[in-house]
Amino acid sequence: MRVTYFSKSSDVGPSSRYRIHQYLPYLAAAGIDCAVRPLWTPTYFALLNIAYAPVRNLLRAAYAVIRFLRRGLDLCLMGKPDLVVVEGQLFPYCPAWVEQVLAWMGRKLVVEFDDAIYLTRCHQQKMPRLLRRASAAIVGNRTLAAYAHQYASTVQVVPTVVDTTRFAPRQRSAEKAKGDKTRSPTIVWIGLAYNFSYLEVLIPALRRVRQECGAVFRVISSRPPSLPGVEVEFMPWDLSTEVAHLQDCDIGVMPLPDTEWARGKCGLKLLQYLAVGLPAVASPVGVNREIITSGVNGLLAMTSDEWSDHLSRLCREAELRERFGRAGRRTVEEQYALTLWGPRLAQTYLTLAGRPGTHIIGQPDTSLQRRCA
Repeated sequence: MRVTYFSKSSDVGPSSRYRIHQYLPYLAAAGIDCAVRPLWTPTYFALLNIAYAPVRNLLRAAYAVIRFLRRGLDLCLMGKPDLVVVEGQLFPYCPAWVEQVLAWMGRKLVVEFDDAIYLTRCHQQKMPRLLRRASAAIVGNRTLAAYAHQYASTVQVVPTVVDTTRFAPRQRSAEKAKGDKTRSPTIVWIGLAYNFSYLEVLIPALRRVRQECGAVFRVISSRPPSLPGVEVEFMPWDLSTEVAHLQDCDIGVMPLPDTEWARGKCGLKLLQYLAVGLPAVASPVGVNREIITSGVNGLLAMTSDEWSDHLSRLCREAELRERFGRAGRRTVEEQYALTLWGPRLAQTYLTLAGRPGTHIIGQPDTSLQRRCA
């Protein structure tokens, strides 16, 4: 069976990395030949970091034209795959004419998305039309599924998951574990720079735990945030170091505003924290409420006072951090592990392509999995 997947980006982009690239070994093990055709390459993310806006915008526009032409070529050369999966849309901010042509040609078109793209500029009208023309939709959570069900005939929820062999707790000797309990704890946030505004609710809490126990606040991103009165330990994000930078920490945080956009998020950073054995404090928004059972594998906080109280408690109580960390790891292993969802996604593709009776055999090539990671 052949699948052509038109992704938003190469595996440098977090969405495409977690929605398709990490699944390739599992698809191959199921006899599915999946050709991934990214729209944006690493060049796109490099352009975003250009400080001078006029130059940045000019280069991005020129780059977009080149990549749109390349996507057109990929469409012409894709042949006749059994399934065409589009992450979000083929041509951002353009009418869904190409998707309509694919539907007219009888292609089995699947639209996949893991955030509330339908809320963004120019997409309020486009996404309903796109979903009506598609054979099915694959979405990352129930909030997105509720939206897709209004227009798509078939909707499948595939949550964002993590590779638990890669995101694993750090192995500590008994002597090091004892030392960890006495040192100042490190609180971590990992994510894209355009989400820095979410961190503002943490400012009073971070000031408090810094004064009380010397807690360090680490940010793993493309650039450091500006948080008045908060000392930030900045770590540049890199695929080869992100796991180690998380494993060195003690508490993970995921603040979110209670908005329709935030309710469409899939909780990736929260799963990363739990997978490496970190207790987490998160806003009770969207899938965060499904991932975190407050008092079992983490804590939920909405107000600034709740953030302060929960972070202060976790900073003081090393045993509580350990208990939450173990429970969080179990949560990921039992519900959000790549080993669980790899075969499930393969079966979803087979079913959508009209091969529901096909049985998945074989195991993924783990060496390929490491290369994709």
